Amino acid sequence: MAEAATRYWRLRIDFQSAVSWAQRMGTPEGRFHPSDPNECDRMSMVQKYRAALAKQLLTPAWDAASVKWKQTKLASEREGYYLLDVKPERIERAIADDLAFLAAHPVRQSHRNNSEAIARRREFKEAMRQRIREIAASRDLSDEEIKPVLRLKHEEVGRFTEKHGVNLAWLLEGKGRIFKKDPIRLGPTMTGDEFAAVVATLPMADQQATSAMMREMLLQERGQ
Repeated sequence: MAEAATRYWRLRIDFQSAVSWAQRMGTPEGRFHPSDPNECDRMSMVQKYRAALAKQLLTPAWDAASVKWKQTKLASEREGYYLLDVKPERIERAIADDLAFLAAHPVRQSHRNNSEAIARRREFKEAMRQRIREIAASRDLSDEEIKPVLRLKHEEVGRFTEKHGVNLAWLLEGKGRIFKKDPIRLGPTMTGDEFAAVVATLPMADQQATSAMMREMLLQERGQ
């Protein structure tokens, strides 16, 4: 509500200026509104805008973006642009309280972060549904047969993978073999378990050499 009031009075001031300008210029549109060519009501509107802005600055922020907005407005007020009827120190205390609250409640994220998370989940689900359709095409399954698993409920996904022998890692992430009975092939999409299975088939000397190489690679990555 505080933000809505601030926005209202800001736009109301701009609108009044436009009406007064039209009346001074004698345009027909100016006659649609009460006569005020000299903007006599402007100062009262400005005072109401400042009061609304001060109230918004003191209203607890609900995300990091709101805190950033407060900090920007506070900097402008210090430069004398807004002349608010509230001391900067009080706004600083409000911002400090906001930061402390958000630090104690990290789950409260901005709309942007939430939107990005929603978009990632949507992409994940659509990719998974596409892989299900690929299985259906290879097994001549009808749309009706795959309708339950396309809902992506855990129970339905489990039944689908068991019934058709689908590798769950591939269905979820597109990694590894498509079907459990497929031979394991070295490649960039193979899973860690598949790689370990391949290594286990090597002679012991090769297994030891591979393990040493992997340890060295891990140490190098950690050292970066």
